[in-house]
Amino acid sequence: MTKRSITLTLTDADGLAENTEPCFVVLAVSRKEIESGNCSKALERLLVLIDSAQSVTLYRESLLLQVHGYDDDPRELPEIPAVRAYFAQLSSMWPHWLWFLCRSTGAVSLLMSLLCKVKVHRAQGQFGIEFIDHTDLCVVLTDLCQRSGCLCEAFNIPLIEFESSIASAMECLPEI
Repeated sequence: MTKRSITLTLTDADGLAENTEPCFVVLAVSRKEIESGNCSKALERLLVLIDSAQSVTLYRESLLLQVHGYDDDPRELPEIPAVRAYFAQLSSMWPHWLWFLCRSTGAVSLLMSLLCKVKVHRAQGQFGIEFIDHTDLCVVLTDLCQRSGCLCEAFNIPLIEFESSIASAMECLPEI
């Protein structure tokens, strides 16, 4: 695989749409957005990623997730019902996570822990996630894959590339 130089670009949806250079894309979601159940701002930013073949290719495996406003909450994000509900709602509208989520940052595991039944394990100031029901995990993964398959048709992505991206996302998860 060819190494590429990636930079962090701070911009809004319009700036992202005009970008032509590889970069990480941070989807920052606030507690206010989550608790109001308002996915419109996040959805607007995510839709930019699929507005052209160039964007779909450019931002492959570059999306990071960031949730603000829960630093004082002793629970981990997967333990907060409002956060889980927000990402379930957002995923029902935008299923393309597995193509876009960055692989080396834990973004895939984070999203899946928000969409699936999990148990949080704590030890020595650290935490880990256990997927309680692997069937549930498989159902969610299958649903996301099926609903995001339209990217292949819409943007002429070879099926082998799509399958490769899905496989690399699954490698970020425990064996199922």
